[in-house]
Order: sequence, then C-alpha cells, then structure tokens
Amino acid sequence: MQDKLVGYTLALVSAVGLGVTNFLFSRSAKAIGSVNTTFYYYVFALVIGMACWLPFSENREFSISELKWPVFIAIAMFISNLTYSYAVRYFDTSTPAIIRAVSFFITGLIAISFNREHLSLKDWLAFLLVASGILLFGYGRHFAK
Repeated sequence: MQDKLVGYTLALVSAVGLGVTNFLFSRSAKAIGSVNTTFYYYVFALVIGMACWLPFSENREFSISELKWPVFIAIAMFISNLTYSYAVRYFDTSTPAIIRAVSFFITGLIAISFNREHLSLKDWLAFLLVASGILLFGYGRHFAK
C-alpha cells in the first residue's frame, strides 16, 4: 500500500506541475510567441535537467540504442507543447488545457495496443465518464455562446 501511496502522490504532483505549466504556457505564448516559448522551454529544461541528472542519475547500464525512447519522448513533447502554445492564443487559458487533458485516453489506448494491458468494464466506463466530462467542459462553453 505504501508504494501505491507514493505513486499516487507523485502522479498528483505531476498533474499539479502540468496544470501550472499549462497556465504559464498561455502567458508566455502571448508575451513572446508560441515558437519562442517552446524553444526556450527546452533550453531551460535542458539546464534544469542537467542540474538534476548530474547528482541523481541512475547508475544503470544501458545500450546506446535505448536512447531512442527519450528521443521519441522529446519529439512527442515538442509537438504537444508547440501546438498547445499556439492553441492558447485562440482560447482562454483553461479550454486548451482541458482539451489537452484527454491525453489520458490516448495513453490508455497506446498501453492497451502495445503493452497488451487489459481494462475491465468498470475501467472503460470510467474512461468514458472522464472523457465526457473533459469534452463537455472544454467544448461546452463555446457551444453555449
């Protein structure tokens, strides 16, 4: 149980961090532009990442071919962050962030497809309810206007 509590806590901290990031992306995109925001995000992330990696890196052997995963992550995050920083220029801050929250569904579909994970009926219903809530909140107020 302790491990799950740590996992839930870390996931919650990650969600809070993403929420703050979404808000700051909108401010930055409006102040310095979408491409500049995305570029400097990666420049500063590299500096912060190096500062954390040097003292905390895992002493773990891996082959150079395994670096493909961080490359794929960087490409996906770049596309996500760049398109998000453009989206916030067209809406209020919360709408693109709420629509972006549907990413959990994409993660679930990929995990099912590639990791052969299985979900129960209850899990599928939870997916449906959460996705419906996100979509209604994200799109609903624009349809009501």
